[in-house]
Amino acid sequence: MEKKGKDKRIDKRLPIEMSLAISNLYKDGMDAIVDLESDIEITDISSNGIGFISQCVLPIGYYFIADIELSFDLPQIITDVKIVRSSAIDMDHYHYGAEFVLVSPSVKKLLLKYENEYMDKEI
Repeated sequence: MEKKGKDKRIDKRLPIEMSLAISNLYKDGMDAIVDLESDIEITDISSNGIGFISQCVLPIGYYFIADIELSFDLPQIITDVKIVRSSAIDMDHYHYGAEFVLVSPSVKKLLLKYENEYMDKEI
């Protein structure tokens, strides 16, 4: 039996405070939701994806382009992410999990560098 709240990820989740705006969601084929203008708050990041909070109900299986700035010292990461899970926090807020799509080795390196910087600050 799995313990409630247990982290299923292999990669370490790192807290991060960042705001993004989603304007378009898309799915394989021609499905798209455009002019959405939804603000999201990224809560955590790992080498495989992000966790975020939104006031909008967003469909699982859809993608969006994320422009992520980990720190002032590291370059921005611009990548597609796929929404893979959601849960309601309350009547107006939803928590989502999204995975990076085709993360390059250079982006993995940046995420590892961010993790190392974060861990150095914690010590």
